[in-house]
Amino acid sequence: MGFLAKALLVLLVLATAGLVYVAKLAVLYIGTDVLHVGWRLFRQGSLRFGRLAIRPYISIRNFQLVEPKSAGGEVLFSASLSVVESPLRGLFSGNKVVIAIHEATLFLHLDCNGIPRWMNLLEAVDAVKDVEVTLPAPVSPEEGNTSEPEKESESPSSSDKKLKRRFSLSTSSKSTKLKSSKKLPVVPYKRVPFTADVSAYILRLYLRKSFLELPEHAALIVGDNLRVKGALGMPNVALYADAATGYDSAWCSNAIHWPAASATTGRPLYPIVLDAQAEHCKLHVQGWRTTTGLLLQQPISMSLNFTPALAKFALREMHPLLGSAVGLHGDSSLHMTLEPLQSHLPADCYTVRIQPMKLVIGSNAFLSSIMGLLKLNKMQSTNVEAWTSTVEADIFQNGQIISKRMDALLGSSLGSCKGVHIIMWGQVDTVDDVLDMTLGIPADTLAATGIKELPSDYVLPVPVKGTPQAPNVNWGKAVAQLTELSIKRQVTKGLPWLSNVISSFGGPSLDMTDYPTAPPLVGKLPWEAQDAQQQDVALGADLIEL
Repeated sequence: MGFLAKALLVLLVLATAGLVYVAKLAVLYIGTDVLHVGWRLFRQGSLRFGRLAIRPYISIRNFQLVEPKSAGGEVLFSASLSVVESPLRGLFSGNKVVIAIHEATLFLHLDCNGIPRWMNLLEAVDAVKDVEVTLPAPVSPEEGNTSEPEKESESPSSSDKKLKRRFSLSTSSKSTKLKSSKKLPVVPYKRVPFTADVSAYILRLYLRKSFLELPEHAALIVGDNLRVKGALGMPNVALYADAATGYDSAWCSNAIHWPAASATTGRPLYPIVLDAQAEHCKLHVQGWRTTTGLLLQQPISMSLNFTPALAKFALREMHPLLGSAVGLHGDSSLHMTLEPLQSHLPADCYTVRIQPMKLVIGSNAFLSSIMGLLKLNKMQSTNVEAWTSTVEADIFQNGQIISKRMDALLGSSLGSCKGVHIIMWGQVDTVDDVLDMTLGIPADTLAATGIKELPSDYVLPVPVKGTPQAPNVNWGKAVAQLTELSIKRQVTKGLPWLSNVISSFGGPSLDMTDYPTAPPLVGKLPWEAQDAQQQDVALGADLIEL
């Protein structure tokens, strides 16, 4: 073998060894998951860029991420990238490779079925998978009220039992696919200024002079100047925790204690922490990137400043009474959590929980009619204070919202020192704009109208139909129910034998042993907890005096 052949063989071996070393570094620092997704995106033509420059530094102009052509081919992300520090120096020295992303636009658009287009792209490359659940059928005005719980089958699996208990307010035995057959109306979008600072493996990503384009109603709730900070990977998350006051990274410090792999939530790959703050909101996310998406270590926590947009586009969809809120009493923020099904993103269902609120409700026809029914019309002002219990709702991607029981105490502006207690629960179809809920009038409120000595858990159900914007209550039926209830109480209290006589002649039953109740309370009633606390304080003061 000649000298030239030997030299070529040595060069080939060195080149192969170099490629293997670079591949190992890529797997170590970038991860097989990211490499796999990147390769799939490249193969299907979702990665595009205009011009690549090497000097004076590596830069890419007009970089784009686009949907597959089969899904519409829309641009989802566009930007210009610049590598501020040398990639090779970062690989060998352990320093971060700083990438500046500027003039970027992230498009959070929805398709005709209301599904985020980003999800379509990630599902196309097997980066995420849905945790599926049997969804409730759309609400129709002809169907019955949703106050009766769904019956469980004879021998369901434990997971089925858990799901049915969780979504116990859905009465229909029908189910529907995730994607609705009806196309949604065209959604207007708005751009929000956006900056980010994220550490991912050996990369440090800076986004400047960028924009986030999202549905207009969401942009009004979030506000301007969105700032995101985060970390991906165990070392980065630990450093992020050290820099953040009051943050604990013990949940991800040892991979031995990570969640076990499963068919629905995948296998954990690395931890993720993200914090976002804008004009009207704060958000915190922590969990693990898995082979199927993102597995949350705890529910997403959010804090939202009260705005008219929040009441109009969010609170009203869960309970029509909250849509007339004009402000918060004593606080400027709502505190809530968002928990997807099995704590996995993406999912077909998300549970929203809002901590008890003290709201100021503006005068409206729905509230006035409730007070008229209860003969409590002595309003002292146009606004009414309302203290709510925990507000909880299951939001499905097919547009259905199942609102759990919400108790509200309408305050002293109604002329009642103790307030007026009402209950609401039911279901909303946001696609067809159909409301199917129940207004519950509990025993303590009925006692204020003169119907006393009812069982403590008695609730008079009043159907509420129509739309979230214009709830329609059958007040004639409600008045008839109140009249019948008043007669029942008078007969059973004064002449109990008359109940059997009327029933024997085919008249309505006056028996009070079987009476309607409300679904279980979510959490505790905050006004009762406050009364108990005040009693404890008074008792403590008495003991001190003794």
